[in-house]
Amino acid sequence: MLALLQLAWLGWLLVFPVALDSDDALNFAHGVVRFSVLEFSPHFPGYPAFIWLARLINLLVDDPARAVQWASLLGSSLLAPLAASLAVRLWQRPSLLAPVWLLVLALPLTPTLALSGLSDGPALATWLGALLALQQRRIALAGLLLGLMLALRPSYFVLALLPLWLGMAQKGQRLNFLLPIVLVGLACLLFVWQADGWAYFSEGRRFTDGHFTLWGNTAAAHGDRLLSWARTFNEQLTPLWPLLVGALLVMPLWQRSKDHNAAPSVLWTLYWLVLLLWTLFGQNPDNQRHLAPITLLGLVLLAGWLPRRGELPAMLGALLLQLCTLTPPTAPAMTRATRLAEQACPALVTQWGVRLLRETTALPVTDGWYQGDARLALAQGACRLSRRPLGPEDLPAGGQRVWFAPRFHAEPRLWLGIQDHPRHQNW
Repeated sequence: MLALLQLAWLGWLLVFPVALDSDDALNFAHGVVRFSVLEFSPHFPGYPAFIWLARLINLLVDDPARAVQWASLLGSSLLAPLAASLAVRLWQRPSLLAPVWLLVLALPLTPTLALSGLSDGPALATWLGALLALQQRRIALAGLLLGLMLALRPSYFVLALLPLWLGMAQKGQRLNFLLPIVLVGLACLLFVWQADGWAYFSEGRRFTDGHFTLWGNTAAAHGDRLLSWARTFNEQLTPLWPLLVGALLVMPLWQRSKDHNAAPSVLWTLYWLVLLLWTLFGQNPDNQRHLAPITLLGLVLLAGWLPRRGELPAMLGALLLQLCTLTPPTAPAMTRATRLAEQACPALVTQWGVRLLRETTALPVTDGWYQGDARLALAQGACRLSRRPLGPEDLPAGGQRVWFAPRFHAEPRLWLGIQDHPRHQNW
């Protein structure tokens, strides 16, 4: 029954139109055709395994945009069964399979990852697979999956901490665990080297510095971003999220008081806390998909608290949430906003998807990060596209503000400000 529901969920997402809605997804599509980190095809660190996967799919579909979207969809479709299997193995409760499976499918994050055209979904699938393989004592497979996770999304290196610890604790099996990781790493190094050589490492320093100091919007560089994370948690996990975090932190004490022999060790709670801190200080709160690792692991760990009598209500609640998540197949907000802008605007000013817009629309597009250029363009009647509500100061001539609803609750919202009296003569 779960397999049939999974297939129905997959078929529903396949009906959605293929549309890239971010610069990162566009970079991946370019990387399918020609790989070069220096040319942002894709951006650093290159995500070699995701490019390999997308190129394999592209052999069948001959459309780079469709290839990267289907690669994301393929990986994301494995999240529910893998998370459910991990919960069953950790807590030694086969009855947890259905509740966790249904809850992961019902999360708005899951279809968002599936249609993003990004590497998050496949990387998370290999991460969960590596943790599950370690629980099953399949050490070589765990090493291979961990190596693939780092090749799919090298920025997930923090997620590798617990799998590495558990794998290295297997005396007599360490070589079997490490060898696949090293081999995958060497293959990735050769792949990026043949494209960019030593310049790859220079680009890595530049990109990493920029992520943590300029465009990354991380709390490590901008302390006020922690408040943005609070809003993101409220939107995605409901205002009850402090209770969930508290439950995860006191879990070791609860396990000790109840004498749960089958419960996971305290290392899992500490691991989740490390992932939480990494998310808060190293990730961008404007991208809700960055919540996926702590959400999935938190769900697996909290599943053990579910009483057996609560399993059926949990499944019914997940199905109800799934019905709320189901939406008609439509284009993403970025595509819909672009269509309206082409009809109503002489030009665009935005900080989101600048490269994507420049390649997919004939409108002049000004990068909003350059404030002088943005003010000049707005004074000449350009429209403003933003992920945040637009105020009067954003539209010098006044005008209407159009809101584009996301397809799923975890996708970004967009506002398009159309000025009343655009002056076209300078465009």
